[in-house]
Amino acid sequence: MKILMTGLGSIGQRHVRNLRKLYGNEVELIAFRSRGLKTTFSDDLKIREGVDLEAEYGITPYYKLEEALAQKPDAAFITNITSRHMETALACAKAGCHMLIEKPLSHDMEGAEELGRIAKEKGLKMFMGFQNRYHPSVQRMKESFESGELGNPVYGSCEFSERVITMHRYEDYRDTYMAQKKMGGGPVLNLQMHDLDILQWILGRPLEVSAQLKYASGLEIDVEESAQAVFTYKGGMPVYAHTDFIQYPPVHCFKIAGDHGRIEADLIAARTVKYIGDEPAQVWEEKDFIRNDMFIEELKDFFDCIKHDREPKIPLEAGIVSLKMALAMKRSAESRKTEQI
Repeated sequence: MKILMTGLGSIGQRHVRNLRKLYGNEVELIAFRSRGLKTTFSDDLKIREGVDLEAEYGITPYYKLEEALAQKPDAAFITNITSRHMETALACAKAGCHMLIEKPLSHDMEGAEELGRIAKEKGLKMFMGFQNRYHPSVQRMKESFESGELGNPVYGSCEFSERVITMHRYEDYRDTYMAQKKMGGGPVLNLQMHDLDILQWILGRPLEVSAQLKYASGLEIDVEESAQAVFTYKGGMPVYAHTDFIQYPPVHCFKIAGDHGRIEADLIAARTVKYIGDEPAQVWEEKDFIRNDMFIEELKDFFDCIKHDREPKIPLEAGIVSLKMALAMKRSAESRKTEQI
């Protein structure tokens, strides 16, 4: 299978490493490279000095997207900056590529309907890159909620916060796409998008949201530094969601409460605690959890849906719904009113 990478930053390189680990020389790797940087990373985002990326992983580079697509790749990984996701995905869809699209789908809704239409017409598999669905704590939350053991839903919360200055220690944060509005930056689109996907995957699509964004900061960024929102679900269940580019060490946690019990998950520690009635707490410590395993499972499912012509486990619609939630947050913050989703 011939695979096109449309960006070879940290996430693009992670997929390259995993593709070689899983499929070796069964896959041919080509890349569309707009900058052609030679920096090669390890799984823990450390620079591998003296290692040439293209030579190390057998990647053939192209510096124009149309030239890369002329090689007729079977599938493409949309791994460039957020603001370029949609135009790149549309070009790849028109060329007949199956796709794994990194979150978020885009920074606005323009082109989303067209992408879905082309994919349907051509029978293409569109797989969204929400790897946190494979986290054991997230899966425990979903199983617990769907079993009904928590009772009627009462409240939920989530937080995903990390200091942008040290997220990519190998580069100046001010130069990253995360710090720039024109590139689709900000913690809502780059951190919280994962949580919005988890919320809609477990709880369903919310009805409305009221949100605030904070911009005043010592950071040299032109995007929000933090965001907080309350999503309202059917029956009036509120879910509080927070994200920021300030906190260190990072925070990534969830809580879902019902009238019979609650479940709490720390995704960084890979620790889950469940309380049902008056029973003692049940605790799961995922001591063997390795973050990269989520990306491995994601790749396996992407290739499996292509090979067996089945629907993706994380379809394009998941990217659309989570993006609508994020954009509704931004509209609410701007209008200072509750926004429908």
